[in-house]
Amino acid sequence: MPRSRRLFLALAAVAAIGLAGAVIGLPEIIARRAEQVAQTCLGLANRETRCRFIGGPLEMQGQPVFLEGFNQAFLPTGVEIDFIDASGETWTAPRRTLTDGATIPPIFAPFIGDRQSREYLMAAALHDAYCGVGNDDLPTWRTRRWEDVHRMFYEALLVNGTPPHKAKLMFAAVYLGGPRWDDPVRDLSGVTDEALRQELDWCLQWIELKDPPVERIAAWMTEREAALKAGTNVRPAVLDAQIDE
Repeated sequence: MPRSRRLFLALAAVAAIGLAGAVIGLPEIIARRAEQVAQTCLGLANRETRCRFIGGPLEMQGQPVFLEGFNQAFLPTGVEIDFIDASGETWTAPRRTLTDGATIPPIFAPFIGDRQSREYLMAAALHDAYCGVGNDDLPTWRTRRWEDVHRMFYEALLVNGTPPHKAKLMFAAVYLGGPRWDDPVRDLSGVTDEALRQELDWCLQWIELKDPPVERIAAWMTEREAALKAGTNVRPAVLDAQIDE
């Protein structure tokens, strides 16, 4: 067989394989996206073994604790609380976890409102057990990645009864202003409070306009971090485009 003929057949075979892969791959991509949606407590229908608390309701025990640099009081929990997230991972807030009821960075408190709503308490105690101030002696302290801890907080808020839109706002606040341990490249401790508040304000406006999934909110933060750290962050064009419409 001539060499040109063999080359033509080889290319045709590659094209056929690629076409078959595309035909087979499209339903698979759709299925994977559906699975990703289902792997959140917002889209999970069966909550017998996932997206549930164990050990509630939350009880406080002991006297209020006031920590240096914070105006609000922190209370120690009286019982251990477990939470099973959408993926089946178990998270624990040990007894005597200190929590202020919202676990929101103080500079963002005006954006969130009531810090001690029943819709937040269980989720806040769990989040505080992994990264809240005053809890560095707990066995849970910073034993998971910071991104996973903040994502767990969002899932727990949903199960705790927080409206999905409010849960996204609170997730944005802890993702931007919450602690980021063992990750010096993405550390934002050098960013001014004013710049952080402005960035959160822009993000909340975007959430109000687009109602993005929580994964997209995390991506928004990641995409804008370099400019935020350099002090060159500007108002996102998507907000101005919405006004023009």
